[in-house]
Amino acid sequence: MLNRIRETRIQRDGLYEITLQIPESEYFSVYDSVTEYNAIEILGNYLSKYQDDARFDNVRIKHNKNGHIVDIKAELHYLDNDHTDASPVPDMLNKARGE
Repeated sequence: MLNRIRETRIQRDGLYEITLQIPESEYFSVYDSVTEYNAIEILGNYLSKYQDDARFDNVRIKHNKNGHIVDIKAELHYLDNDHTDASPVPDMLNKARGE
């Protein structure tokens, strides 16, 4: 699923706003419902996969049923961060649908 995510970032006032767009078929092949807990898990694993040391907060998730997309939005903080060690990403998030 993580390989099918489309990412956009916007820098504003020293913060980055990140948006992750996941095809709903990919999202619902792993998760049963759209929850903030799932969004935090996905965002954390996504940043870890790409060795991104940002700290995130203000995580929001929305299911766009007409666009067949699940959107995850958050604020990323880079200033005054310590380097974080990479943690393994669960296999279920690394697989493409049908694998």
